[in-house]
Amino acid sequence: MKVAIILGRGIEGCGVTRYALEEQKWYINNGIQCDIFAGSDKKWGRKEAQENNIKEFGNAEIDNLSKKLNEEYDIVYYQSLPAKKGHSEAYQKAFYEKIVCGVTLPIKLSHQNDHKLQSLSRNSMIWETMKEMDASFTHSLSSPFAKKMKEMNPSAKLIKMGLGFDFDELKKYWKPTDKQIKRISYFGRFAGFKDPQRIITMQPILHKYGIIGEMKGIERSIGSLDLFYSDLNDRKNSYRPNIFEVKKDPVVQTTDKVWIYGPYNRLDGIEDLSNSMFGADFYNLDAEAYGDNMEFAMCEIIATGVIPVFDKHWADNCTHLSGIPFKDIKDFAIYSDRNDLESTVKQMDELSKDHLGREKRRQKCLEWAKTHCDNDVIYRKMHEDALNVFNTEKIEISVTKTEKVSNAKPLF
Repeated sequence: MKVAIILGRGIEGCGVTRYALEEQKWYINNGIQCDIFAGSDKKWGRKEAQENNIKEFGNAEIDNLSKKLNEEYDIVYYQSLPAKKGHSEAYQKAFYEKIVCGVTLPIKLSHQNDHKLQSLSRNSMIWETMKEMDASFTHSLSSPFAKKMKEMNPSAKLIKMGLGFDFDELKKYWKPTDKQIKRISYFGRFAGFKDPQRIITMQPILHKYGIIGEMKGIERSIGSLDLFYSDLNDRKNSYRPNIFEVKKDPVVQTTDKVWIYGPYNRLDGIEDLSNSMFGADFYNLDAEAYGDNMEFAMCEIIATGVIPVFDKHWADNCTHLSGIPFKDIKDFAIYSDRNDLESTVKQMDELSKDHLGREKRRQKCLEWAKTHCDNDVIYRKMHEDALNVFNTEKIEISVTKTEKVSNAKPLF
């Protein structure tokens, strides 16, 4: 069996790339060849942020790739699509005609990672592409994507996707709890649904309790300007006094500012994060959109031995794979109520003084996270779901996808 993952948008170097790499890792660990192909029509600034073996293809190579996918692969996952803006019209057209419609023999499944309709609308030929899929994975069967699919393509098969992570890979970064810095770190790109602004809002409270605040991975984009200015119509006079944009390392961090850094190499960032006592990801969506999933930045916090600080809304609306609501798990994350940041910081302060308690807490966090979204837990199930699109047994399937090979050997 051979599996291909397609990054139509290219190597963006963030969560979608991470998803493809984590899924590929599971297949390789289970003896199944899995290759990732990414369009090179658009160049991304974070392309080298994560170590990868992704194979890029240019516009001139699309015909050959289409032929290769038909002749050599049993399953093709469409992890991302070209964007309407940023990719050439020629590439968008060729991708749809040759890589989507022209690939007819393998099982074809989309992975829909966008959380909002506005983000979905940026994808080139998205609804036409979905009609070419045998099934589509989505974070939640009541997500904006799922609701739109029921309107645009009522007969489409939707499958709930998970988000799997290799926690064991990062265990080597754990630091002794008595050596960690009394600091809360936000690591990742700017995204409104991650609410990095909360670190700046809570800075006066952090200062009162002697906790440093930092953010890494923040670029000055239109969406992120609120982090820097209190009044976007008067930037000259409204630069926030409690932030400091770090242009050159090293700096001595103090509690009177939130220290803001630009993009980083992933493994360098993992090393820096592991030195903090606390890691923040205030991931929050509409209640029906979570699908009980964590995101990769949340997983990285736990995997590096750092106490997670997550949004209370997420905990209130998500359930652990065991059936226990996250809000009822007392030895997991600190749940931050945006309307009561004093409580959030008080909990951090108490744990900061108890190195043994923090050690026990982070071990329990890891146990809960691994049983919920470990790489093998998630991608094994999704692989089975992919084969079950045509009620295919877990066997070496033929590339004709509608026929079963009677003498094939089981995969597992």
